[in-house]
Amino acid sequence: MDPRDKAIRIAEREGLCSVSSNTKWQRLLPRLKEIPCEKRIKFIDGEEPTAWQRAMWQPHPTYVEASCGPTELKFVEWIEIRSIEKQMQGALLADKEIDHSKGIRQLLDEQCAVFKEAGESFLVFGYTRPEE
Repeated sequence: MDPRDKAIRIAEREGLCSVSSNTKWQRLLPRLKEIPCEKRIKFIDGEEPTAWQRAMWQPHPTYVEASCGPTELKFVEWIEIRSIEKQMQGALLADKEIDHSKGIRQLLDEQCAVFKEAGESFLVFGYTRPEE
């Protein structure tokens, strides 16, 4: 089965509205890699998002790889970015917390990304659901 057909079928079944094209993701993902905060990805064909991690790879311009192998960009429902970077200071000291909210917000605005702030995180949408 053609993956394009699968993505379209899932989007129609779930009532999803596409808000990010492959081109938008291709411009945004290299910039997201510059942010030293943890990220996770939710795909439209999966129940749960990937585990939190700092790294995301693009093994091919139309794919992204988090913790579950390469997946086509058309399946990215959202990417969540924690805005607080935690740097370990040692066993006896509390982690140092650096707030990257301003830089993340500026980057997402520059890239015309569809996003929302949710507490200490940013959700960058590939698709929106009717209730969002």
